[in-house]
Amino acid sequence: MAFPYRKILCPVDFDDNSVRALEEAALLAKGAGAKLHVLHVVPMVILPVGSPVYIDIFKSQEDAAREQLKELARAHLGGVDHELAVELGDPASAIIGAEKRLGVDLVVMATHGRTGFARFFLGSVAEMVLRESVCAVLTVRYERRDRHLVRGWMSRNPLTAHPEEKVAAVATRMRAGRVLSMPVVHGAHLVGMVSEFEIREIKGAPEDVEVRSIMVENPPKVDPTTAVEEAGRVLVEKKVQSLPVVDNGNLVGIISLRDILHALVEAA
Repeated sequence: MAFPYRKILCPVDFDDNSVRALEEAALLAKGAGAKLHVLHVVPMVILPVGSPVYIDIFKSQEDAAREQLKELARAHLGGVDHELAVELGDPASAIIGAEKRLGVDLVVMATHGRTGFARFFLGSVAEMVLRESVCAVLTVRYERRDRHLVRGWMSRNPLTAHPEEKVAAVATRMRAGRVLSMPVVHGAHLVGMVSEFEIREIKGAPEDVEVRSIMVENPPKVDPTTAVEEAGRVLVEKKVQSLPVVDNGNLVGIISLRDILHALVEAA
């Protein structure tokens, strides 16, 4: 008996486990002759009313995500009727909204065990989808791979700043996102790092100062294949709270002291 699915929604976050969820969704779609809707949500902090929103910064992340979705589709969705979508906003709300808007019969999603702002598929998101969903939800259990490498623990889609942004806007976003430091990017290219320390040390009104004038250029960084222990050593040596993760000059994530502590505790 064929599954009664005609539309399947699969949110993805570009890590190994969400790719596994996509593969499961593709198998179900192919077997049922269903259409597969693949969704990526670029997390966007909702700022207080009256705060400036620099949508161009999120737009560059949206464009990069769309290209990654196309690559995933070429690699995993051959022969599957599918549609790709990228949205800005709160991940859980966007997933629920897409489910209702598209009228899907099934949601297939990965579950993670992460903490912090980048909890794209964390318990709270999965729980909200399970609680609010009007259709069946299939969760693919999280299995951490590369547990000894940065890519197994880094947070993808971190909050970022643009060099020409005003410091006041970045400080507001940092407070809303509850982060202590933020990569500064031009397009996807890492050009610096800004933290609460630099913001506290500025001379003049934050509304008049651009990020590029206070950011730390050439900040300490790691790549996805760096060992977690080495990333921890760099954090301690450079006395920073987090490290941007860079691949070929482009920002692909961020790893914090908290992430490294979790990795070390799990290893122990």
